[in-house]
Amino acid sequence: MDKLIDSPWFVRITALALTLLIFFTVKSETSTDNNTTTTSDRQSEIIHDVPVKVLYDNENLIVSGVPQTVDVSIEGPYALVLSKKAIKDYQVYLDLSKATIGKHKVKFKYKGFSDKLKVRIEPEAVNVSIEEKVTRTFKVEPDFNESQLASNYFVKSMYANPNEVTVTGAKSVVDSIVYVKAMLSGQFSATQSFTKEAEVKVLDRDMNKLDVTVKPATVPVKVDIGEYNKEVPISLNVKDSPKNGSKVKSLNTDINYITLFGSKKDLEKITTFPVDVDVTKLKKSGDVIVNLPKPTGVTKLSVNQLKVHVSLDESITTDQQKGENTIEQDETSNTSIKTLENVKVQIRNLDTKQYTIDENADHYVSVVITGDQQKLSNVKKSDIQLYVDADNVTEGVNTLKIVGSSPSGTTWKATPSTIKLKVKQLS
Repeated sequence: MDKLIDSPWFVRITALALTLLIFFTVKSETSTDNNTTTTSDRQSEIIHDVPVKVLYDNENLIVSGVPQTVDVSIEGPYALVLSKKAIKDYQVYLDLSKATIGKHKVKFKYKGFSDKLKVRIEPEAVNVSIEEKVTRTFKVEPDFNESQLASNYFVKSMYANPNEVTVTGAKSVVDSIVYVKAMLSGQFSATQSFTKEAEVKVLDRDMNKLDVTVKPATVPVKVDIGEYNKEVPISLNVKDSPKNGSKVKSLNTDINYITLFGSKKDLEKITTFPVDVDVTKLKKSGDVIVNLPKPTGVTKLSVNQLKVHVSLDESITTDQQKGENTIEQDETSNTSIKTLENVKVQIRNLDTKQYTIDENADHYVSVVITGDQQKLSNVKKSDIQLYVDADNVTEGVNTLKIVGSSPSGTTWKATPSTIKLKVKQLS
């Protein structure tokens, strides 16, 4: 029974029977609606959205300008009109099989309608363009918006595999191709490299999508992701003094630069990485292991510890160090003299965006303080502010004069009175 109902002949016979029944029932009536006009035994109907078939050499040509559907108006005997509307065994087409390359105005044709029906197609004709079909190979450019990555990350590289596609279309359209992009879409917030299938889009100069066939239509795109980082020079600073009173001659480490990871905004503010080396436990020259703290905005360091070799001037004894606190009388001027060793000289006004210090930036000098004995008794190394002005340095070794200040009512003299500062211009 199901097979009988599904048979196209059963449907046709049923439709015809219904048509005849309607014909004899309402033959004498006249009705009008949006698409139907009936007078006596004649009927008119508009069949909407009838598909259009195009006959042409689709192996070598491309046809454009043809609408996908048209409206067909039919008029004739009541039974024929209703049966034709119910049984869609007709066809509307454009015959371009003998048309040449170029632009043409072509009338629609039809078949499957009875000679007793008056058939009119809307539109009656259409302007079409016939062009040569061409196929070319294009390189695919991966396209990905970095704002879809997690904070602090950036795209190191990305590539499509395969990195070429074939594009087929009308010659004028293919000639207008400017961009062939494999465009990744969706929400990622990625923190590691990934591969994802991307749709290939073919665009003209104004980024309009073009009507062409692309093979393959999608390609896998590999995106290599990295975390923002910056390499900066390490600056070693002496913290406190050795217990035996020795003087720190130099600080050295195997690495001069460290790589910082973090947000681009925070890394741009960092030009050097200061490391404070605590030498209070040293009695002689040796190595100190320093745990490196992470500056604000830095998520990771290339190294977390630093081994610093500290070289001491062990010729300075504890007794000699104590001599710094002794006050001598200058008999020629009735003033007192106090000598302070290992007074640090600061580096000021160095343009860290243009230069970096190409050696250990820590400089210490001996300072002789002259003044009233009572005032000198309270003077400490921290009361002496010494520095050099590095505002006008040039790349290489610069000899800079030491300037500074001491407590009111005293004068000072540094030995040596200058330091040599070696700087390197940033590339």
